[in-house]
This record gives sequence, structure tokens and C-alpha cells, in this order.
Amino acid sequence: MKSINVLVIGKNSLLAKCFKKYTKISNVKYINYNDYSKININKFTHIINFSIDKKNFTHDYSLTNKIDRKICKKIKNKNSIYIFPSSRLVYDKSKKNIYGRNKKKTENDIKSLKEKYLILRITTLLTYDTSNRNLFISRILRSLRKNNTIQLDISKKTYKDFITSEDLIYIIDNLINHKITGIYNISSNIKIKVIDILKNIINGYGSGKVIYLKKNKKRNSFLVNNDKLKNIIKFKTTKKKLLNYCVKLGIKLNA
Repeated sequence: MKSINVLVIGKNSLLAKCFKKYTKISNVKYINYNDYSKININKFTHIINFSIDKKNFTHDYSLTNKIDRKICKKIKNKNSIYIFPSSRLVYDKSKKNIYGRNKKKTENDIKSLKEKYLILRITTLLTYDTSNRNLFISRILRSLRKNNTIQLDISKKTYKDFITSEDLIYIIDNLINHKITGIYNISSNIKIKVIDILKNIINGYGSGKVIYLKKNKKRNSFLVNNDKLKNIIKFKTTKKKLLNYCVKLGIKLNA
């Protein structure tokens, strides 16, 4: 049996850095998308693309670079498994959800071109990131460190589904090692109020407060079912574990 050999495209992305930090897979090569054409892809059992055209956040799919389509066209006759980090936002049908629509269209491209694929619909990620990325956790940590405050523009009752970067990579490792294909929700399937996430980060940081903006009645609550995932791999987390992780994020922010 051919041993697991993974090619990661987009080595400078946040998810690639998380993968490099937590993966237990030994044979992994990291490259930039621009170097992809120089690589002998025949030796890889899995190809993960963590790179993305920024236009996917703001433009119609027809105006994006369609990186995943280009890669899949080159490997459509190969026996490798193509792994695509999608998003839980593919379930959001609102007109403003450009990113979610583009992720769904990318999924469709992949399914039409590649027989073996693994599409991961990832829920809201908890990880340490203070960059200028427009991610939930990045905005929170930046605001707390800069202003000692976190603004909340949604109802206190709003809950969301979160997963830590460590658990995410644990799941990806397991899916790779078992050569799983298909589409899976990657989530905790646990309701946690956003305010509880914020309070635990602040507790770890040692100072700060949440500022409630006016007219914060909107909720946008969601929960992502992961029964299909848990039917094929052993994965379990708890609300306590997720909130403790938030405390650690706060501690690290103050280090």
C-alpha cells in the first residue's frame, strides 16, 4: 500500500500554518501556489489547497482566479485525493454572502473534475491569530490587545458553533490516514454563546471588557451537524474544553 504523502499548497496561509503546527503526518511538503507547476505531483496521495484568491470575498465567482479548478484540471486523471477547505457559509443563502456562494461554486467545480475529493465545510475557527485577517477570532484578539475592549454587535443570546485549530487538524489527519473522500461538516456541534467566548478570552488576558453596541438584537445563531463525520472517525470535544481554549488564547495574547 502506498504510504501517505501530502502536498500542501498555500504554505503562508493561516490553515497551512495550523496544519504544520499540529499534524502528526510525517511526509508533508509545503509550497506556494505559484510553485505548483514545478512539482512532481505523482508521488502525493493527497493534495490540500489552502491558498485562495482574495476576490472570493468580494467578487462574483466568474471574476475570481479559480485556483482550485486549475489545480483539479491538472490532476483529474491522477489517483490522489484533492482536499478543499470549504466553509459552513455554503449553507447561508443570504444575498450578501458572496464568500459562501463562491465556496459552493468551487465545490461544484471540484466535483465535476475530480473523482476523489474531500470537501471540508469548516465552522468558526478558534486559533491564535492577530493578523489583519477578517476572521472572527483575529478581530477579537486585535481589538482586545489594542483597545482593551471587544465590541459586540449581536444579541447576547447569539450562539455559534466553534472548533479549535488543534481539533481541526486532528480531524484532517484522521481523514487523510483513512483515505476518506466525500463532503463533511467539520464542527463541534456544540452551542456556545459568543459572549461566553469573549468573556473567557478576556479572563485569560487579565483585563478588558465587552462593549454592547446599540440595536444589537440580531442573532445569526447557527449549529453545524457533524454526525456524518463522527460515524467514520473518533472525535469528541466539550464546551468546557472549548472555553478553556479561549482562556489560553487570552493568556497567550498577554504573554
